[in-house]
Amino acid sequence: MIRRAIITALLSGVIVSTGALAGEVIKFQSHHNNVGTKWETSELGDEPGHIRAVFEAKGIGLRYQGPNEPPYKVDVWGAGEYWKDGTGSDRGYGKFTFADGSYYYEEWAGKVANGRDVGTAVYYGGSGRFKGMKGGSKFDCKLMGDRFICDVEGTIELP
Repeated sequence: MIRRAIITALLSGVIVSTGALAGEVIKFQSHHNNVGTKWETSELGDEPGHIRAVFEAKGIGLRYQGPNEPPYKVDVWGAGEYWKDGTGSDRGYGKFTFADGSYYYEEWAGKVANGRDVGTAVYYGGSGRFKGMKGGSKFDCKLMGDRFICDVEGTIELP
């Protein structure tokens, strides 16, 4: 039993570390579960409920379509402008760190309405198996107080 577990662990490590090939285009769908770790606001004063906010969040990403991938770490930093009716716009950066230590960044922008933040991201700055990558995604996040869950559909192009 232990021998089987060790072999399975070794094989899954090989699959993860060799899963990306030069020139490959990876299409994927992922689900991100995030929790806010920082939320600082300033009332702008031009109208009631109009604020500017700076925030950070941490989470975990789970890929459910595309190449098999263990859960990965999500870090998000952003700023936005919001109104009391629940609408707004925001933009920021994200970093995705994978089990093998490889990572890449994104620059994202979204529009907030009806309890959702919907937008796009452009990927850059990859390391390890993502070095030199290009790509981007569309995201649809459900906002739940200090938590938000996002469905992400994207493409990664390897050099």
